[in-house]
Amino acid sequence: MDPRTEQAQRAGHHREAGDLAPAAAAGQSPARLLVPVLIIVVVAALDLTVIAPILPAVLVDLRVNTAEADRYVWIVSGYLLAYTLTIPLMGRLSDIVGRRATFLAALGVFLAGSAACAAADTLPAIVAARVVQGFGGGAMVPVAMAVVGDLLPPARRAGALGIVAAADTLGWVLGPLWGAAIEQLTGDWRWIFLLNLPIGLAAGAVLVLRWRDAPLGGRQRMALDLPGALLLAIGLLGLSLGLSVGAEPMPGGGSRALGAAPNPLAAYRLPLVVVGVVALALLVVVERRARDPLIPLGIFRERLFAAANGTNFLIGAALMVAMVNVPLLTALLVEEARVSIVSAELLGAFSLAMGVGALVGGRVAERFGYVGVTLAGLLIAAAGFWRMSGWGNTLEMRRMGLDLAVTGVGVGLVIAPIAAAAINAARRSDLGIASGLVIVMRLLGMTLGISALTAWGVSRLNEALTNLPPVVQQPGESLADYLARQQEVAVQQAIPATIDVIRDTFGAAALICLLAILPALFLSRRGRRERE
Repeated sequence: MDPRTEQAQRAGHHREAGDLAPAAAAGQSPARLLVPVLIIVVVAALDLTVIAPILPAVLVDLRVNTAEADRYVWIVSGYLLAYTLTIPLMGRLSDIVGRRATFLAALGVFLAGSAACAAADTLPAIVAARVVQGFGGGAMVPVAMAVVGDLLPPARRAGALGIVAAADTLGWVLGPLWGAAIEQLTGDWRWIFLLNLPIGLAAGAVLVLRWRDAPLGGRQRMALDLPGALLLAIGLLGLSLGLSVGAEPMPGGGSRALGAAPNPLAAYRLPLVVVGVVALALLVVVERRARDPLIPLGIFRERLFAAANGTNFLIGAALMVAMVNVPLLTALLVEEARVSIVSAELLGAFSLAMGVGALVGGRVAERFGYVGVTLAGLLIAAAGFWRMSGWGNTLEMRRMGLDLAVTGVGVGLVIAPIAAAAINAARRSDLGIASGLVIVMRLLGMTLGISALTAWGVSRLNEALTNLPPVVQQPGESLADYLARQQEVAVQQAIPATIDVIRDTFGAAALICLLAILPALFLSRRGRRERE
């Protein structure tokens, strides 16, 4: 045989092995290596929303005044913010120090945060624990996506990256149902966090064994964009803190009449927002000059990618209103023992309908394009939120469940097409970062949206309660009588006012869905990868 022919055959054989998959070339099944990763990603994503149905129980257990919404919202926002911040950074860190070390360290941080959540006995303690949890949980998502790139050939990566993103979405969609189920079965919300420990440890042990000889990447000579990471953290933290602070009432009035303490950040609201905006502006400058940028801004020059993520950001803000405020409304309408189960039933209608909508939306968009499906979803979601803004002061399960299902279908119809549009807008070399940014932009919308709407709601509540006289303990009045009188005032005046404010947030979410139509109009039928 001619030596050149033999050499070509060997080269072709090597190319075929590479095309099959690096993992297959090493004698291991990629699915066998990825399944434990996906399980951990789902568990971490569960904790994005698992707190929703049990939030009222947590507030009671930790003795938090329910009038201090702009403070206890950080039980939710703290996890969201930390989760969001780590996604752009940790994928690059895993390129430098290795996938195994980064993923297992992130898992350890997540489990430590889970244990701290279970042990928390004050509001600051659980917020701090949730932040630690979020850092670990968010860090695992980009590493999981990087592992996909290591184990699969280019032709199969897009679908696998979609599976990782779907696992992340599945987690936060099912989070409320999981939280309510565990709380009902155990009678204690702390078990929700304790159960993360055996699941995480078992999956981690499997990973250690299966990844021992896996052909994973990492340990490259690359620069970690620490200035970009620092500016991103300062920017998002400043905006989240500043936007979450509601207007302070007059001494003795508004929420103060219900015993709410002054917000220590009230005097710094505007400076925090300014710091956040300036930091994000500097981030743009730094990222344009960085050799290995944390966020490659060039990808946003693709119109389809920018339009998809603009829509993604706004729909994230809207859907978080339902996830957080439906349980809070439920807590005002039913007795304490039933709050988590009723919240789970209502959010279950929303979440399951959202899953159905996502499946349908993805299929229909493949055939008819992104624009029509996305616009239909936004209009349906807006109609659902608008109906929610008309809920009464009593529990009407049939109407509320139906309205939430309609809203969920609308949101679901939007999620799949805009995610596909964003990924298809990217070059093949940018698939990993494009998939990660789809998650990041939705999380940013969820984080900043719930912060801003909570502050707006607190300000509205303070306005509504401006003329409410402070409930003070009278001389000779027992503590029990004083608390009973305070509760009577709350039932007669504060609770109806709070319900009105929550309904207003649903109306605001409807307007956000309508606003999302503007970027959605720029979604084209085909993306870069479909045109190539």
